Amino acid sequence: MAPPKPEQSVRAFFAFHLKRLREEAGLSQPALGQIVHVSGSLISGIETCKRIPSLKLCQSLDEYYKLVMYFEALHPRVIEESGLPAGFPEFADAEATAGVIKTYQSFAIHGLFQTEDYARAVLRMGQQPDKLERLVAARMERQEILRREDPPVVVALLDASAVRRWFGDREVMREQLEHLLRLAHEPHIHVHIVPDDAQVYPEASFTLLSSPGDPEAGYSEMAGGKGLLLDDAAYVAELGVLYELIRSKALTAEDSQAFIRNVLENL
Repeated sequence: MAPPKPEQSVRAFFAFHLKRLREEAGLSQPALGQIVHVSGSLISGIETCKRIPSLKLCQSLDEYYKLVMYFEALHPRVIEESGLPAGFPEFADAEATAGVIKTYQSFAIHGLFQTEDYARAVLRMGQQPDKLERLVAARMERQEILRREDPPVVVALLDASAVRRWFGDREVMREQLEHLLRLAHEPHIHVHIVPDDAQVYPEASFTLLSSPGDPEAGYSEMAGGKGLLLDDAAYVAELGVLYELIRSKALTAEDSQAFIRNVLENL
């Protein structure tokens, strides 16, 4: 596949100059990644326009190459062009490096667990076709972390209504629920259903990310596909308490799988 030409898009312009500067410095992708504290595979993905740079990475690149507001100034245009909500690349980077992912989902099945057709149905509302496909591709790419050699432990609390809610047609839902059941049998994935009578009322879906040696981070989801990466220690701790309260009301893994099978059988 031919490398992207810089005049094709802002992302291609970003990728071209990232690769140019790296090669002029005599650095491999893993070597540059180590300098700016990301993986070599992320550098590779950005250079081929398959990954989106975070604001933090753009700032680190400017600092290393002694540039003034070069990659950082491009960042808003890259995000605008990609169709992703502001703050999402930072979350995706944090999610990709997390050792443990704990999430509560009140409206839909979590993005890491979505099939392509289900994700397309979730994301379709109000989107132009090309932007929709970029959003779906980004969501599918995130799921690679579940298939790597050292996948994160994922503990997902799914509201019962999120599992019953239809996105797409019957076949889309059947495929999605079958996929969710397969994932629930993986040793690093734990799915728990929060029943209708749980008497807990979180105001939004949220995710907690943790890795050894790093402070826990949070991500709060908002209307319109927006979200916010949270690093305020006190607020993240509050979310941790809320998460455990919800978890205490959730079904066991075995009962949760039985619930999903029952929804599947009654489609």
